[in-house]
Amino acid sequence: MNPAVNSPAGLIDCHAHLDELDDVDSALRSAAAASVIGVVGVGTDFASSVRILEIAAGSPPLPVYPAVGLYPDKVTPGEIPRVLELLASARSRILALGEIGLDYWIPALRKKSPNRSGVKALQKEAFRLQLEAAVRENLPVIVHSRGAWADSLQMVRESRVEKALFHWFSGPRDILAGVMESGYLVSAPPAAAWSPPLREILAAAPIERIVLETDCPVPRKEGHEFIPTAPADLKRSLAALSALKGLTEEETARLTTATARAFFGPGRLA
Repeated sequence: MNPAVNSPAGLIDCHAHLDELDDVDSALRSAAAASVIGVVGVGTDFASSVRILEIAAGSPPLPVYPAVGLYPDKVTPGEIPRVLELLASARSRILALGEIGLDYWIPALRKKSPNRSGVKALQKEAFRLQLEAAVRENLPVIVHSRGAWADSLQMVRESRVEKALFHWFSGPRDILAGVMESGYLVSAPPAAAWSPPLREILAAAPIERIVLETDCPVPRKEGHEFIPTAPADLKRSLAALSALKGLTEEETARLTTATARAFFGPGRLA
């Protein structure tokens, strides 16, 4: 038995794109050796969500918890019903709905891009439908809000979703205040070690409202290099957040893991 699995300071990666890794089993074995006890695998469209469900069902080296969803940059009229149908058919195996949300910094929404208003409207429609599904199915949501922080928060609030995790939130402090007032969470990826906007948010948010993630394989910064991440890099998220909060890594691990378990539901995580 892997001793990391029983560690009281075990870590939970609350956001990982496992479908994008070349060798998932190897990455998960390395994560287990780094005290990771579970990984929330997130989908970004129908195909990636199906792949996450397959990984979770395939006896991985440590528990993988599936989240399905349609990422704003992958929204098409045809993809929306496919993801919603997958959610309905696989509901008993799904931990959360994500990665969903809005992104106003994508190329299609640049000032001179054609059909900007249509692209934004379709993003909002996809987000609205997925939020409605989350309420209907009593699922927490993992929210992408880059460049659309105010609209994302407004839509989540209006949907009456009870549990929302604003993943890698680095928006304005007044929007963070709204996120906190609504009882929602933010997350600390490895970029917590070097991104000024993210560090400002994590310094301001209460430690009890923060969870850890890698967003792998999104690269981490090391010197002048950017290196693809894996779930084992959750230890970097832990170290950065602990330093920001002036806490030991043991205490930060205990608090963030407890928050993750409460967010995703009692008994749903290892």
